[in-house]
Order: sequence, then C-alpha cells, then structure tokens
Amino acid sequence: MKNDKNDALNNSENGEKRNTPSVKKQTETAFRSVPEQENSRRKNGVGGYLAAIITLGIATLILASVLTFNLVMPTESDVTLESSYKKSFYEVMAEVDNMDLNLSKSLNSKDTIAMQGYLLDLAVNSELAENGIQQLPLKDENKFYTSKLINQIGDYAKYILKKLGGGENISETEYSNLRELYSLNLSLKNSLQNVAKGIENGVSFADAIESDNGTIVTNLSELENLSTEFPELIYDGPFSDGKDVREIRGLSGGEITEAEAVDIFSAIFSEYHLNNVICVGKTQTGIPSFSVQGERDGDVLYGQISVTGGKLIMFSFSGSCNAVNYESSAAEKKCGKFLENLGIPDMKAVWYTRANNLYTFNFVSEKENVILYPDMIKIRVCAETCEVIGMEATSYYYNHVERDIETPALSAAAAREKVSDGINVETTRLCVVPFGNSSERLCYEFSGESEDGLYYVYIDAASGKQIQMFKVIESTEGTLLM
Repeated sequence: MKNDKNDALNNSENGEKRNTPSVKKQTETAFRSVPEQENSRRKNGVGGYLAAIITLGIATLILASVLTFNLVMPTESDVTLESSYKKSFYEVMAEVDNMDLNLSKSLNSKDTIAMQGYLLDLAVNSELAENGIQQLPLKDENKFYTSKLINQIGDYAKYILKKLGGGENISETEYSNLRELYSLNLSLKNSLQNVAKGIENGVSFADAIESDNGTIVTNLSELENLSTEFPELIYDGPFSDGKDVREIRGLSGGEITEAEAVDIFSAIFSEYHLNNVICVGKTQTGIPSFSVQGERDGDVLYGQISVTGGKLIMFSFSGSCNAVNYESSAAEKKCGKFLENLGIPDMKAVWYTRANNLYTFNFVSEKENVILYPDMIKIRVCAETCEVIGMEATSYYYNHVERDIETPALSAAAAREKVSDGINVETTRLCVVPFGNSSERLCYEFSGESEDGLYYVYIDAASGKQIQMFKVIESTEGTLLM
C-alpha cells in the first residue's frame, strides 16, 4: 500500500447509508443521532441499501475508501465543541479497546457459535468507532489510515461472520489476516493512549485544526508508517483492497490539465465567493483527480476534480452550522439544483437524516420506476444557511451507465412468497443492487416489521433467491443494519 497522503484522499467510500455494498456486506450505519436526529425513514420505504450513510460506505461507503465529509470545524475558543470532540475521542478509544478484546476472543475460540458472537460485537464496535472518528475536526488525510483500519477490521469481521453462518470453516489464511488485524489494532490502541495522555496535559483539538504535526495529528497518522504491513484483504466486501482496480464506468472524455481543473472548480463554486483557489495535488488511487481548494472567511472548501472528463467527485466545506433555519424539503430542493448545475439531472432523494444541524441526503438514479442503488451521490446541507457543504459521488461515477431494465421473471407476489411469513411486509419496490465487486442484480426490495424489529429483504427478480437481508438495530449511537 502506498504511503502517499494524496492517495489516501481518494480512497473513501463510506458509509453513511450505503455506498453500494457488496452482497457479503452485512451492515451499514444510518448515522442517526438519538434523540437529536429526526426520523428519516420514509413512508414509501427506505431501502436497506440506502438507509445507512456516513461511515462505511461502494462505501462505499467506501468509502472502500474511507473519505467522508468533514464535519463542522469549531473556533479555537469554542469550549463546548472542544468538550464534544473530547467526548467523541474517548468513545472511539473505548470502542477500539472493545475491538481489541473481541479480536483476541475470536482468535482464541474454537466454538463457532461463540466466535460468531464475538465477530458480531466486533462489527458493531467498528461502526461506532468509525462514527466517532468522523466527528473529530481533522483533515481527511490525517485520519485516513485510522479510518481504513477500523473499517477494514469491521468489514472483515462481517465477511467471516457470513462465512461461518453459511456453515463454512475459516481457512488458515483468514486466521492469519485476523491476527494481522489484531496486531494493527493494538498499534492503534497504543496511539490513542498517547493522544489521551496529550489531552490530559492540555492538548486540544483546536490545536490539531491548526497544526499538522501536533500530538493528536501525529498519533492518529501513525498508522501511515505501518501501511506496508496492512494485510492485502481480497474478499467480497466494500473495504476489500481489490476494489481499487474496478472499472470506472461513469466517466468519459479526454484528460484535463491542472489549470482546467482550477477553472472547473471555480465555475462550480462561483456563488460561494471563494478566494485563493489553487490546485494542491493530484490523487492516483481510486478515481484519478486533481485536488483543488479555495477559501472564504477563513474556512476552506476542498474538492476533487476528475482527470478524465473534469467532473466533481467530492467536496467538503469547513465552517459552523449552529441552528436549524430550513426544513428538509428546502434542503432537498437545494441539492437537486446543485446536481442539475453539475449536469446530473433527474436524481431521486431516497433517504435523508439530520444531525449536528446538518442534513445528509442520498440521491440515486431511477429508471422506469426502478431504483438504481449503485448510482449513489451523498450530499450534505447546512440547516442554518441551506448551503450545500459536502458531496461524495465516487459510487455514482464508478457505476453510472445507461441500463436496460429487464422484465422481472417473477411477479412481486411470487417474490413475496420467498419472504418469511414472520415479516409483515409494508413496502415493495424493484431496484438494482450491487452484487459482488462488479455485477448487479434486479431485485424486489421488501421492508416490514417482525416481532423483533424492522427488516429489509432483497429477492432476486429472476431466480427468486434471497440476495440479502438486513435487520435494523437501534443503539444509543445510531441505527445499524446488520
């Protein structure tokens, strides 16, 4: 794995809802803050493939790359926000400790049932740790390797969990991968302890915002030095290292120059009144892009413009959002206009959530009333100003092509028969879902309540086989799909 921080910037497919998960992906995070966040599950049904977002991600999610939108950055004098950041940090520290414990238990257990329990806990620990990491006011490159490791551990736990649930045994190679991940997690645990010592001695996150070499940044970036030791995990999951070689299907046209990238960036954000717009680098992993940034009133807007075709792949804008002055409907309209200005019309908002005075929307393509989950764009809007402050379109540009929607071999009623009678189906719709690393399936999506919670079930519209099932699990930190 390369140590180049510019490479790190493009490796993210996180999840806030899902970034086109593969069929083996068993969990995504809905990023709902309880009780601050408003109910985001729509009456017409929110697909399990979209009901979770900001973390993981094709996390996509994925971020997997793990690049996510920067959350609101505080002023140095904001004691309340500083306390909030410290709270998030200590929650991350606790979850990494739990990851250490459950990894060690998994490696030392011969009981399959017990091991499945440890792996399930490990997956949840990973989700919660990643949520906490993304609450810290750090640059994406400073937390990239930390996020990558946390997400990779959680996703590999889900992969092994799926394998054990299918009656398969764990290979020696897979045990070896778990041991390597355990060792790397121990390094992360030690780094977090060093950060904690710094906090006890007066180091603040406000210092980390201004410095690239302080105690917090240095320790959270430490895994970069171990990156060559990361196990090459090639498996069917959103954080599989093999994902970086997939075809980029949604980009066309010739290559642009650095100067053209700056001009495109300036045109896209002309209404933001930015100053000092410059190109600050070029990423080569994932979607090759120019990294461009501008400033407004001391806040930085950072984005990536693709080398091929000159498209905006992602951007994030620092700054404070301190109130809720706009309803979600106004924010959704603002997102739609923003996408149209990018030349991406007719996108459908299928899910949204609000937390920390920010709206997060998932937009996907729709054709002939069929939801196209692989074509996803995630957008953030400040609820105080109704300004679009973040976007991540990696999944969209990897997957967007003109599709011929096939006629389902099964009727909705016939597919419904494949769903357990214990689930009271409330919504049904056709959708295209990702299947493995490079293929897709037309499925019926059924959502409904059972005695023990809400489920999303995906039935292949051709074969009638169950492609995936998710259960909604509520926690104090948010909503997980397992």
